[in-house]
Amino acid sequence: MSDAAAARRWREQLEGWGIPEEIRAQAPEDPWRLPVEPFLAVSEAPLTVSHRRALEALPRHGRVIDVGAGGGAMSRPLALAGAHVVAVDASEEMLEASGGDTLVPGRWPEVAAEAGAADVVVCGHVLYNCGDLAPFVLALDAAAGRRVVVEITESHPRDTPEERALWRHFWDLERPDGPGWEDAVAVLREIGIDPRVERWERPRGFAVRHRDHLVAGFRRRLCLPPERDPELVELLAPWVVHEDGRWLVGGRPRGLVTLWWDSVSQERSLRGV
Repeated sequence: MSDAAAARRWREQLEGWGIPEEIRAQAPEDPWRLPVEPFLAVSEAPLTVSHRRALEALPRHGRVIDVGAGGGAMSRPLALAGAHVVAVDASEEMLEASGGDTLVPGRWPEVAAEAGAADVVVCGHVLYNCGDLAPFVLALDAAAGRRVVVEITESHPRDTPEERALWRHFWDLERPDGPGWEDAVAVLREIGIDPRVERWERPRGFAVRHRDHLVAGFRRRLCLPPERDPELVELLAPWVVHEDGRWLVGGRPRGLVTLWWDSVSQERSLRGV
């Protein structure tokens, strides 16, 4: 591959997930807005591979930066271990729900200087929102004194059978195939970071307490008006699961990937490079 070829491929594949303007113009709501509730449910889940990799590098009373903090799923267990958490998120609603000790509103890496440095930097389920991946990741590494831990789904989070079927039904639109975790790793290696890769699974999808919220989420993502809800409910029925008092789509596990590495910037600094 030529220089930056992996980064260019990543960006081009993500651009394929854009919603055609003629569809977006009809949307009553922002199709990319994320509600807080599902992120809070994930933050209550047991320790994961990502948490363990962050905890093993975290000193007592250490400092953590959680980039794209959401409901705090990546950093809450670290806070319970005594860490001071700096939560970064573009959504003030998410920041308020993150549980962070210090809140930094804004997009990474634009607010990296405000967030400062930390022992460990964590970043959960943000990479697929980032077209310009190389500077984003380099800023994660530069902020970390010890380790960076990144968590993503194996493929784009909207690359699911149900969403593909719904886009075909309502808009006669085929969704893209990529990028996936291997594409992300290729970009990291292209910029001199060789991450450890650990693949694992969790129950499929985000869960909400009310079915109406589940339907509303799909309606928003599909750029539909509320009048289409009855049709949407009927189409979703084969995939909807109700368990433990929550509603979710698809009971099958979803493949996740933890990418982690000890700070390349710190290592180079110690070597005087």
